[in-house]
Amino acid sequence: MEIQVNELFFLVFAALGYVILQSLFILGVRIAAKGGTEVLPDGRDKDSEMILYPLFKYLSRVRHVKVYYSGEQWDILFGKLQQKLKNETLVNSGNSLIYDNSSPESEERIRQGLKEIDEKISMETDGKGVIRCYKTDEEYVVNKYFRKPVIQCPICMASYWSVFGYWIPMFYFFGFEIWIVYFGILNICAVSCVNWLLWMRGSAHEALIMKGK
Repeated sequence: MEIQVNELFFLVFAALGYVILQSLFILGVRIAAKGGTEVLPDGRDKDSEMILYPLFKYLSRVRHVKVYYSGEQWDILFGKLQQKLKNETLVNSGNSLIYDNSSPESEERIRQGLKEIDEKISMETDGKGVIRCYKTDEEYVVNKYFRKPVIQCPICMASYWSVFGYWIPMFYFFGFEIWIVYFGILNICAVSCVNWLLWMRGSAHEALIMKGK
């Protein structure tokens, strides 16, 4: 019985150690992808020299999309704008507004009124007194179910990188066994928790250092 207890203790200790090793490897990958892009005076981009930052930057690409106000959201915005510009003659025309474009000041007052409501609101006009309002939204080019597990999210990375840290070695040494699947799911959860704990503590410590500067 004593041997069985010792073996069980050894297995648990080894499993915990292996979880920590996987977590440290994953966080090492994520740290190697940290960085930023500096725009030089001549307009060129200068990337951080962290070795995996180019991959992080590529997978984190975004495109800017105009999202126009419409329906109920447009009616709410139009009502707020009317309250701001009581002296202006504004007509609600579906998802756009019509104004008196005989004076350039009218368009500027509308622009300022929108900025007072929300600085993120932009507008475009056709030059004939019709204005449409929109916000610019950022959409990731790469699907989140790929970029987050690969390099963007330290917690999510446990699922992708466990392929190399757990699944391949286990199937290689033990073949396909159902218990490997169960322990694999448990392994991903454990590594995710350790990643979260270490990453949060590391980020908090980094913030304190930066604050001290």
